[in-house]
Amino acid sequence: MSLHPEASALLGITAKYSAPPSPGVYVQRAKEGRQGARLRRYEALSLARQVLYVRASSFPCEGGPKYPGDVYRTAACRFYSHGSHVAVQTSIQYRTAHYKGLQTCGSVWACPVCSAVIQERRREEITHAMAWAKREGLSAHLVTFTFPHYADHDLKPLLARQAEAYRLMRQAMAYRKLKERIGYQGMIRSLEVTHGRNGFHPHTHELWFTREGGNAWTLRLFELWERSCVKAGLLDPDNAAQVHAFRLHALDVIQEVDSGAYLAKLDDSRQWDLSHEMSKAASKVGRRSGIHPFRFLTRNEPGDTGLFGVYVDAMKGKRQLHWSPGLKDRIGVEDLSDEALADEGRDPASVLGLLNPTEWKIIRGNDAQAEILNAAETEGWPAVLALLAVLRGPQ
Repeated sequence: MSLHPEASALLGITAKYSAPPSPGVYVQRAKEGRQGARLRRYEALSLARQVLYVRASSFPCEGGPKYPGDVYRTAACRFYSHGSHVAVQTSIQYRTAHYKGLQTCGSVWACPVCSAVIQERRREEITHAMAWAKREGLSAHLVTFTFPHYADHDLKPLLARQAEAYRLMRQAMAYRKLKERIGYQGMIRSLEVTHGRNGFHPHTHELWFTREGGNAWTLRLFELWERSCVKAGLLDPDNAAQVHAFRLHALDVIQEVDSGAYLAKLDDSRQWDLSHEMSKAASKVGRRSGIHPFRFLTRNEPGDTGLFGVYVDAMKGKRQLHWSPGLKDRIGVEDLSDEALADEGRDPASVLGLLNPTEWKIIRGNDAQAEILNAAETEGWPAVLALLAVLRGPQ
């Protein structure tokens, strides 16, 4: 088998290859942009797999330890295959390379790779919803809810109290009357969690569709949110400093937004893998609101792996994106689960080639899943074969 002249450069920095790489144009290309982001996501997934393997093995269970993938699906994600071969394909719609025939976890919380795929598909749904609202003559408002949190707060109980505050607010008659007054048509809610000096920070961004614009209703909404947070134990009304901070930051409403504004807001807490070219605005938001928990996998600070495990356990079973009942049907958006969206193999695609079990074992053993896909996108199947030759080493 002939060796592609740039094959070793395709490996990037994460693969544990047999032959040393030589400098090449592909390394430079992969440091930034889509392929660079893919490298960082697969590197983070590899680290997540290690963390979750250790965490799963420590769980007591009858009959001895369970297989890690039975406890955390992410531990097996994009590592084990379903059948005898793994296909490398190019998506017809997205023009990106991906694998078909691998197990996927579909977790937006635990898996950096599945999360990126799912979010890209969800962005399309939100863009479609915004176009629908414009056609219907509706106003769109970006509503962000938050509350006080501290470093000694456990995430799981904090999420439970947050959910209780939302329940109390939305069941209140005054809240229902407010929605009637503004011609509320539905909303899309995104649950986010970041981490900073005050610990874990759960918050939500909601896109409200209404018949009426204006901001006369925001004060009433704030009053309802404050009252609900007090009842749920998220706000101490006798703590003057806490109440002052709450009244400054707990509710933010941006009127008459477009799809770009909402999607940018969602992306602020997800920009864990972007290069230094990230915009100044996004950088400032990141410093203020903390880091995305995927950064626990890459920054290598004491306690990061433990924090990642706490985060994964607390978020298990929670939905990141929620639509009002009936809104998807009204807009014409198919209701697909995260698991379905994460499986890129379901998309129409052209097959570049098949990897046999031995070849796939070599690729995953070298943590070269991302490099193979980058090679496929760059120069097609010949580049994949050339990279495989480097991974095998001298014969």
